[in-house]
Amino acid sequence: MLTPQVRGTPFFPPMKVELIEKAAQVVGDNQLLVNIVSKRVQQLNRGADPYIVTTPEMQSGDIALTEIIEGKLVWHEMTEEELAATRQTSQEDPFAAAAAEEPAAAEPVTLTITPDL
Repeated sequence: MLTPQVRGTPFFPPMKVELIEKAAQVVGDNQLLVNIVSKRVQQLNRGADPYIVTTPEMQSGDIALTEIIEGKLVWHEMTEEELAATRQTSQEDPFAAAAAEEPAAAEPVTLTITPDL
């Protein structure tokens, strides 16, 4: 089934549901899964090599989900100490002072994704 494309908007085929369900079982938290897949897709789209054997029909999202399912990715949520150290480093940045004056929403959770080799 073809989905109509809005003029000027690229069409990205949806990720396979079975991959999403299997990856959700591995990660255990749907919100964290979205963040991991999003970050890994960004890496792949910027030219990072996949950690699995791929086929031509696989999209970046499918590759990221398969890497999670096969245990090829390790994710790390920063601890409060790591976040504090990051904030301290960013406060030394002259542009960080202007950003700190703006009211901030909830603190984002920083996520690091590395290969599990």
